[in-house]
Amino acid sequence: MFWIIFTIAGATLQAFRNLEQKYLNQKLDTLTVTWSRFLFPLPLAIAAVSCSFNSVSNQFILHCAVTASFQITGNFLLLRTIRSKNFSIGIAFYKTELLQSLLLGIAFFNQHISTGGLVAILVTTAGMILMSNLNLRKFELDKAAFFGTLSGLCFSISAFNLKFASDQMRLIGFNDYTAGVMVLMWVILLQNLIFLIIKSSQRRLKKDLSNLFAAENRRSFLKTSVLSFTGSILWFLAFSIGNVVYVKAVGQVELIVSLFISWHLKEKYKKRELVGIAVTALGILALIFFH
Repeated sequence: MFWIIFTIAGATLQAFRNLEQKYLNQKLDTLTVTWSRFLFPLPLAIAAVSCSFNSVSNQFILHCAVTASFQITGNFLLLRTIRSKNFSIGIAFYKTELLQSLLLGIAFFNQHISTGGLVAILVTTAGMILMSNLNLRKFELDKAAFFGTLSGLCFSISAFNLKFASDQMRLIGFNDYTAGVMVLMWVILLQNLIFLIIKSSQRRLKKDLSNLFAAENRRSFLKTSVLSFTGSILWFLAFSIGNVVYVKAVGQVELIVSLFISWHLKEKYKKRELVGIAVTALGILALIFFH
């Protein structure tokens, strides 16, 4: 049951992190804001990777590289999604990752889902659709929907590779919890290397780092970093010990938290969104008790 606690806590922190990223993205380019998630814990990542470098396999490094690259792409697309619509709607689009994870897990990754779990996932998805306030009869594939769908796909692929990397760490003696944390450290290091290469090739490294650490952005940067790192630890632990699809489903609680944040930001609720919150909560509770 620990994976449930980790997932709910991680999803809650992620919702607040997305809010901070939204503020930061009003001042800085999307790629730099994406990098802000991974820069803060870099010293810890370097130390952890140095200690485990001689023990890991090439397959483990490959899974970490896929996790790192797809997380970066998913977060970049998520920020584009949020910029296209208001905060809660932007989050809803990328939450199609639940169904994408379900299909990917069954088709390609040999994930087993119980009948009760499947029903709960479908109920949760119905609640998500209601909360997102989409008009399915008039629905058109605009930029927000496109970026959101691709973002969800990237996060789904990343999650499965994270799980496989954790399995590799267990083979060399790490337990469920230390395996998840160690994978996170490797992923953070690889993500920072990717950003260093990108920013250096753009010849924007010094300028973008200066902007990120500038006085007017420093507070949002630090809040984003701390929320992201703490949330990532919880997410990685959840994926390490739990079923990827179930973790994704319980993680829909993030959408509920996001709507409450939207309410705090004076965005108005509609009756359909309130019904969606109730249905999503029902689906999550059903999954917890009947998966």
